[in-house]
Amino acid sequence: MSGAPESPTGAGVDGGPDHPDLPIKPPLILLASILVGYLADRFWPGPARPEGWGGLGIALVVLAFVLMLAAMRQFSAGRTSVKPWKPTRVILDRGPFRFTRNPIYLGFVLLQAGIGIWQDRLAVLLMAVPAAIALDLVVIRREEAYLVRKFGAAYDAYRGRVRRWI
Repeated sequence: MSGAPESPTGAGVDGGPDHPDLPIKPPLILLASILVGYLADRFWPGPARPEGWGGLGIALVVLAFVLMLAAMRQFSAGRTSVKPWKPTRVILDRGPFRFTRNPIYLGFVLLQAGIGIWQDRLAVLLMAVPAAIALDLVVIRREEAYLVRKFGAAYDAYRGRVRRWI
């Protein structure tokens, strides 16, 4: 974990806000995407899996929760907030952060895909794609810009070692 200088005023090193200034809270993207998927499924139902593959969906849901809980444990160990609308104190590079820079967002997408497969709801499964795109464009890119401003070369080095998704 790499630290950064803290500002007593709550402002970032460059005088901007000490957070990524997200236009939406990321869990709302997941919830909206799942809701749209279920609504679409009511009007255009379709199978999301071959017969008997419900276990794959359950496995993806479990994997998603394990990944997200492991990431939250790292946030706690690093004494930094899991909430991306709060200041980040350190670059997390242990646990699942060794393999993906965004284990919670990856968990969101796996969770939605798992629910779609498990519940055999094609629209829920397919809506995981726009959810991932929205997370990438609206959340992750803003977070990365913030982390570059805050941590500079240390974050660039981490970004060079670890992929954004997987």
